[in-house]
Amino acid sequence: MEIVPRNVKVGGALGFLGGVVCVICLVLFLEIEESALADMGVYMLVAVMFFALAGGFAKGGQWSWEVLLLMTFLTIAVVGGSVVFEAMDLYAGIMLVIIGALIVVSLSVPSSKTWANRMRF
Repeated sequence: MEIVPRNVKVGGALGFLGGVVCVICLVLFLEIEESALADMGVYMLVAVMFFALAGGFAKGGQWSWEVLLLMTFLTIAVVGGSVVFEAMDLYAGIMLVIIGALIVVSLSVPSSKTWANRMRF
């Protein structure tokens, strides 16, 4: 039985937490307007991206270490772009960027790279 490093578990938990935060923000910032559908779609997109990151940290995950890192930076970029174009609340965006940065920190530990490349396929 393979022992999963603690930083990999933390990265998966942070990905799950980011998705839950996005779903909560979706409910909190729900506005019944004609143009609200696009803004709500952004929250759903970011939630799916964070849940995909959490799945990438799973034992039978589908991504290598490089793809996990790329997907994390892509998620951070989508959140940043959403905040810049005012499709997402500023404070929710800041919180999600911090969660994304913590995921990058958990990926930068050498044991997570070794585990991710060894456990795939």
